Amino acid sequence: MTHPTGDPAIPDPAERAALNAALIATGIETGFWDDHGRPAPWPHDIDQWQPETGEPVTRKPGEQPF
Repeated sequence: MTHPTGDPAIPDPAERAALNAALIATGIETGFWDDHGRPAPWPHDIDQWQPETGEPVTRKPGEQPF
């Protein structure tokens, strides 16, 4: 299925629930982890996530990035 926004990478809620159940049954990781570093299911609100964007940092000539 395709996400309502058209992004095929994000399954819709019903598909996420099915994927989470299958992943729990087989012990496969989703690529998401909880606050303790354990594998976690797909987040219920992933379809509301927005990419973080910011202004590019302009450095002076020769200035190190960190």
